[in-house]
Amino acid sequence: QKNIRDDLDVAVAKGLLDKIGVEYRFSHDRIQEATYNMMEDRVRRLFHFTYGLSLASLSIEEECDGILFIAVNQLNLGGPAIVQDPSQSFTVAGMNLRAGKKAMGMSDFKTALSYMNHGISFLREHHWGEHYDLSLELFELAAKCALSNGDHKRVSLLFEQVLGVAHSFEDKLEITYTYVRSLLTSSCLGEALTKGLYVLNELGIVLSGDLDALLVETKSMLAEHSDEQLLSLPVMTDRTKLMAMKFLSRTQTCLLHTNPKSQPKATLHMVQYSLRHGMSGLSSFGFGLYGSFLACLGDIPAGYRYVKIAIKLAEKLNAIGSIGEVLAVGSQVMGYVEPLQSVNEVIVRSLECGLAVGSISNAMLSCLMNTVCAFWSGKHLSLVKSNVDDTLRLMSSHSTLVWILQTLPL
Repeated sequence: QKNIRDDLDVAVAKGLLDKIGVEYRFSHDRIQEATYNMMEDRVRRLFHFTYGLSLASLSIEEECDGILFIAVNQLNLGGPAIVQDPSQSFTVAGMNLRAGKKAMGMSDFKTALSYMNHGISFLREHHWGEHYDLSLELFELAAKCALSNGDHKRVSLLFEQVLGVAHSFEDKLEITYTYVRSLLTSSCLGEALTKGLYVLNELGIVLSGDLDALLVETKSMLAEHSDEQLLSLPVMTDRTKLMAMKFLSRTQTCLLHTNPKSQPKATLHMVQYSLRHGMSGLSSFGFGLYGSFLACLGDIPAGYRYVKIAIKLAEKLNAIGSIGEVLAVGSQVMGYVEPLQSVNEVIVRSLECGLAVGSISNAMLSCLMNTVCAFWSGKHLSLVKSNVDDTLRLMSSHSTLVWILQTLPL
């Protein structure tokens, strides 16, 4: 240690380092950068990787997210090529998955995507056979983060890879759902609808039959429950049934743009499916859509009632992923009952919720509604114009052409 300190003191004398107490630091960032670049590439990578492994152990002991992020960043700077022990590759892939989930929880989907992509890069050649669950989760979450960043090409590539190696139809559902959402937000509505209907058919849900008869049946089922009873129904826990609700929700959105007359069928199926199999976060979305449908039929009081039930249900279930959509749909009915100024507050909350969970379609819908509401609530036209410009920039940054086309007439 004395020899090291002597060498450091020489560097201090030459002005390369500053000594503050017992600590040393580079006297200028450029000196640090030059010193770093003088290291051989492999030596530099090995240094990063070794440092990252040391911090990784500390992050587990301390349960500190800050140390976890530093550790994973150092490991990623080392890169897959520096790894000698195959087991370390999967350990680092798992740490990237953990860091990515933490970043998603903070709504930082750009950083989360970087972690997921790095995690995938550390997977070895036969990873689907040796570490199937880890691989599947990395690919699923990477696709979700890519969608939140508007990278539809990346979503497609990840989807195609999983499709070829998944062990079962059920294992394909999550990433297929993300792919359908990607198709929807990139305005490939026909393909999204075809894919969604195929999955629903495989799950035993067929959107056929007479709409009026389906509505009568739904009203009859709902008549058996009071508002309090609806809010107290059992929670849906079956994974496949939860996925069915997801596909019903996206299919109704596709139908809204391609075949509006059939869209209520998906809504009514969501309500009936919830009554039969239990409530989920997307059940609240289904009830919100049902309220909107009743309002469109002219029954504003009934529509408003089910919108209020939908919001209460979402809040009770802490449906973070659905509350934004519930508020976006519900606000369209609330505008007939409540002052537009208060409705606009609901829309802004919907926008914030959508961006927080990476639900870009919902966020863009809320942007559009916020602009319209600002106009009709009497805000100064210069503020409305500024609102429109901000909305178009946000839509453009997320590659949401279908929403841009609806906003341009404004």
